Amino acid sequence: MTRQDTRRRFVATSGGLATLALAGCLGGDGGETGDGDGMDDDGMNDSDDGMGDDGMNDSEDGMGNDGDMDGDDGMTEAATVRVRIENVASTEFYPADAPTDGAVWVTPGAYAVHEGENPIYDLGESASVGLEALAEAGPPTGFEGEDGLVEELDASTDVLHSGAYTPAETVADPNDPAGEVPGAPPIAPGGAFEFEVDVAPGQRLSFASMFVPSNDVFVSTDEAGIGLWPEDGGPVDGDVTDAAGLFDAGTEPNAEPPGTGPDQAPAQDAPDQGADEGGTIRRLSDVDDGHEYPGVEDVVQVTVTPT
Repeated sequence: MTRQDTRRRFVATSGGLATLALAGCLGGDGGETGDGDGMDDDGMNDSDDGMGDDGMNDSEDGMGNDGDMDGDDGMTEAATVRVRIENVASTEFYPADAPTDGAVWVTPGAYAVHEGENPIYDLGESASVGLEALAEAGPPTGFEGEDGLVEELDASTDVLHSGAYTPAETVADPNDPAGEVPGAPPIAPGGAFEFEVDVAPGQRLSFASMFVPSNDVFVSTDEAGIGLWPEDGGPVDGDVTDAAGLFDAGTEPNAEPPGTGPDQAPAQDAPDQGADEGGTIRRLSDVDDGHEYPGVEDVVQVTVTPT
């Protein structure tokens, strides 16, 4: 069987599932989903924003002498930031006969804006079903018939708003290293995802994508997430890669040699093909499996830019 066959089988299983699930759960707004927090797209409460039809506060203008919000009118500062996740990995990290031709790929993923800890995982705990699907097969929309990470985050009371970053937000070639195939293909080195989120002071961002090829490795933010807007400053602007890391989901044993195992995407025949490891989520640097892995800064570059 050729490497092209294995790549097409990867997308036929995981990418095909992502197409169906994305169509069903992401809606028509480009991938962002609400979580019942009563906020509309501009970050304002629809039912109690204190605004009249002319856009002004009916009882007082809520503005200081310099035209800025004075913070006493019950309104929350808000800003929109653009998040860019770029694949900066080597094209020759794995052996040339690996199903990715030696490169590292990064899959579409899920993100969440939150105020507490990273809602995607808890170190030392078992991965959720949605995270297992992303870490083992790639799609943020889950195994067939089960909730994916996008839906889990959408339902979380700790999440302000969430969604998926998908090929629609892929802004640089190559955006489909497996060829012309349907679904949600990963990006090869040089590719990038971009998406925008509305944030307020104190809010943070977490995300997760699969590291390909692997059994169950994913890239995500650290436990605290990325601080998008510190309470004592303005929206973050710049490189925030140091707030991310590589993690092992603990759901499937890591194969030897890395990058070429038959149970690793994209070589596997089914999205949940490998044995059940029954482990817990750990930092990849803490996993002693005898394999070599890059640092997160050698896989992705994450930047945040106010718009």
